[in-house]
Amino acid sequence: MRHSILSGARTQLYSAVAATVVSLSAPALAQEPASNNSGGRYQLTLEEVLVTAQKREESSMTVPIAVSTFTAQDMINTGANDIADIDDFMPGVKFGAVTSNQSTQLGTEIRGVSSPNISSGQDPSVATFYDNAYLPRAVTTIPFLDIQRVEVLKGPQGTLYGRNATAGVVNMIPNKPDLDEFEGFVRSRIGNYGLLDLEGMVNVPINDTLAVRANILDHSRDGIFDNKGIGDDLREEEYTFGRLAIAWEPTDDTRVQLAGDIEDRGGNTSYSIGVSEYALSNDPFNDDVENDAVPRKEERDMYGVSLQVDHDFNDELSVFGILSYRDWDTFNLQDEDGTAAIRRYLDTNNKEDSDIFYSEVRFNFVNDRFDIIVGGNYSSEDVYQRTDIGLRADSYMQFVSNELLPFAQDLGLIPPDVMLDQNSHIWDFFADADDATYLFFSQAAGEITGLPTAVLPPRYAGEYFTETMDNTGEFVNWGIFGDLTYNLTDTVRLIGGLRYSYDEKDYSWQTFDNTLAGFPVAPARVAFDPSVITSDPAEFFDKFEDDENWSKTTGRAVAEWSFMDSAMTYASFATGYKSGGFDGQSFDAVLSGPFDPEDMTSYEVGLKGDFFDDTVRIEFALFYQELDGRQGTESVKDSPDDPTAQPRVVTSDEETTGWELYTQWQALETLRFTALTTMRDMEREQDPYFDARGEPKGGEKENIDTRTDYTISMDWTPDIPTGYLLVHVDYIFDQKADDSTATIFTTGRWYFQDRKLLNARLAWSNDADTIEVALWGKNLLDEEFAENPGGFVADELGAYKTNVQDPLTYGVDLRYNF
Repeated sequence: MRHSILSGARTQLYSAVAATVVSLSAPALAQEPASNNSGGRYQLTLEEVLVTAQKREESSMTVPIAVSTFTAQDMINTGANDIADIDDFMPGVKFGAVTSNQSTQLGTEIRGVSSPNISSGQDPSVATFYDNAYLPRAVTTIPFLDIQRVEVLKGPQGTLYGRNATAGVVNMIPNKPDLDEFEGFVRSRIGNYGLLDLEGMVNVPINDTLAVRANILDHSRDGIFDNKGIGDDLREEEYTFGRLAIAWEPTDDTRVQLAGDIEDRGGNTSYSIGVSEYALSNDPFNDDVENDAVPRKEERDMYGVSLQVDHDFNDELSVFGILSYRDWDTFNLQDEDGTAAIRRYLDTNNKEDSDIFYSEVRFNFVNDRFDIIVGGNYSSEDVYQRTDIGLRADSYMQFVSNELLPFAQDLGLIPPDVMLDQNSHIWDFFADADDATYLFFSQAAGEITGLPTAVLPPRYAGEYFTETMDNTGEFVNWGIFGDLTYNLTDTVRLIGGLRYSYDEKDYSWQTFDNTLAGFPVAPARVAFDPSVITSDPAEFFDKFEDDENWSKTTGRAVAEWSFMDSAMTYASFATGYKSGGFDGQSFDAVLSGPFDPEDMTSYEVGLKGDFFDDTVRIEFALFYQELDGRQGTESVKDSPDDPTAQPRVVTSDEETTGWELYTQWQALETLRFTALTTMRDMEREQDPYFDARGEPKGGEKENIDTRTDYTISMDWTPDIPTGYLLVHVDYIFDQKADDSTATIFTTGRWYFQDRKLLNARLAWSNDADTIEVALWGKNLLDEEFAENPGGFVADELGAYKTNVQDPLTYGVDLRYNF
């Protein structure tokens, strides 16, 4: 059900849109300035995109870094809502799974180095920034509301970006208030599955020194799968996001910006499509599913504020500073079994209540020979995370039965000719037994497990309880840095930089007693086992604490040669660092202590240029990187006999060689093609662990080759009698997964297939560039693609689940610029 605040915001948005439409005026917001050629606002060029990858504005084609950009027009053409939607258009970049839309637990991967999204005691390997402020892992999916561009920098960027930039950086840059022009737009997007987007923006110059820019976006979509069980349909999406920015320029040399944003996000999670024998269907593309976890939803309440100051002392020296604060609460309850079978029931819930303060100051000196940046940053983050595992007494007893029934059979309480399997349940054998019998079994189970364990009689059927892990953290990070660019000649630049980083973390673990009508329910039965720390039951529910600090000096060295007016090549060496941390999902981490930092060493050569009379653009990078102490996440059991696998931190050492290619061809003034691809070869050695099936893994080197993937797109602006037309088509291909690496999988025609997507958008704009109408479609061939089945209880309870990419979706966009 939608929150009242969302309903209120939607009503206000409707009113604002209506009021704005009445006052429409002035020219349109354009991708390119309008001219007399046939393209109008849809002019196709090999566009120069200005980026701030090196903390100063310069063309992306002259930056000696592998950087992918995604412009405002790219977001419109592809219908991207946030960063999770853009990775197919950036070689070497992945945001989460292609079938998952979890906004509060999004994983990020650059060049094969992924950022885990589970434990609050661990930082991502990719640093994400929004309007110059650092974003922690749970809030990286800020909606694309009036975003100017997104920059993704690949390879270690610690010198200028510091914290957690081991694999790279994601920069989201919103539009700033404009002091010169009153402008705005209203936009709606309507599509199947009840999709409705309403967005509005207005930029108002108050006077010559003050301007305000305000935005609001309301997004909603019905579920794609009809839930025949309890609760809402799957993949419902709902959020409202607003932003207000005020710019003040008291002098020609000083600019101050105060900005704030707020989000209220609802909807539900997507990863609950059961395909086991207990599910409604074992076909993941059946429109009907059956889930019974309530309330199955994903929510995030968030707000952020920032104050930025730019000041030019003279033509050579300037300073920039930012103070920012962000606060968020999340709730993400998932049905982990994908069925309505009560003996398979298990849900998980990740709840957070956290905040971060971030600050940075940097000075920039520029003359004909030097470009120098020096500065420092400081951040303080307070984290609270609660992880709940929800069970019914029926499913809890199914876990207990798997260990207890063989014991009962050895005692002769169950005939020896009875074959026990994962469907065998103690209530089926002892339905009429008295409490004394179940108390006897409780004592026996306690001796088997080493923990007080309740073996509940059948009268507790349907009762719900949770196991809980509470984590708290206080994280402090600061660093100082310097970066020097020296123009050796008009065509050769040398760059060097150093950063010193310091991290300090205080962290805690705590679980709680569970009782059900007088029967103690041991929290270790499924996931959280304090007995690994202490054998005294009186201490099981104490709060365990640890702290650690780390520091590192990292840097970069770059040589750049502009061998043509429109082409350059570069060679770079860079090191990166991510602090150590704590595994919040396991009490084993209390004994083992914090894991070590990630250390990255990267070598890269690249080529960027426009060739053949500026009709062909090539961006190519060849890289080799060594990563020591990579903090990966795997499904891990503490021993082969553990009831379930848990997401745990598993460290590894990796060596990766690869290349990335992005190219554009301006075939005609009205026709442009784009293609991108990447290849990697990785050698990895993980620390030993037991996987989800209880089998030993790690301890030896393995080779991991990148599957072939590519994206090709076409943009065409044919002449038409009235207005302007833009046809955008893109095709995405990902090679099927290698089933030999699958931990758990089910045979089916839909598993381990190539992923293919054909998307298109047909947009018309009037001559005045004030009205745009567009038809769009995604997955036009209605291709089916499902992830490898598995899940939290796939092994012990046989409740496999999977997730699929969206089916064919289509709709219309309407926009009025003023």
